[in-house]
Amino acid sequence: MKISVNVKSLGARRASVNESEFELPCTPQDISTVKDFLDAVTEVCVLQYTKRQNESEILKVLSADQIDEKSFSGKIGFDVNYGTKSPVLSKAKENTRQCYQDGIFALFIDGKEISGQDNSLPLDTPLEIHDGSNVTFIRLMMLAGRMW
Repeated sequence: MKISVNVKSLGARRASVNESEFELPCTPQDISTVKDFLDAVTEVCVLQYTKRQNESEILKVLSADQIDEKSFSGKIGFDVNYGTKSPVLSKAKENTRQCYQDGIFALFIDGKEISGQDNSLPLDTPLEIHDGSNVTFIRLMMLAGRMW
């Protein structure tokens, strides 16, 4: 099943959101709850990360625009991952579920907020998703200096 995920590029000067295609290794019938969806997306992300980690390092040349964009964020690099630890899929899924429950990110599918106003929707909430759905994850940041 293919979905499009809205992604904000880090360090981008423009406040633009780019769509990225995601190929989930399941069918819409396999995803019946929020938990199923979060697990499927996490699995794809872990597999992509592991693939990038295993790719050989090829010397990259940055264009002037890429250098300007990266300098705006404060770090100019070649996006090479020097870490040697591979992620553990079960822990990554557990972390994603916990972040959802704690309100670290908001989830929107086809323009409809799934996480609820106070993030009160549990992981077993029924979910309707179809091939070609547009998904947005918004990372929320606490601005107060105390625990909620």
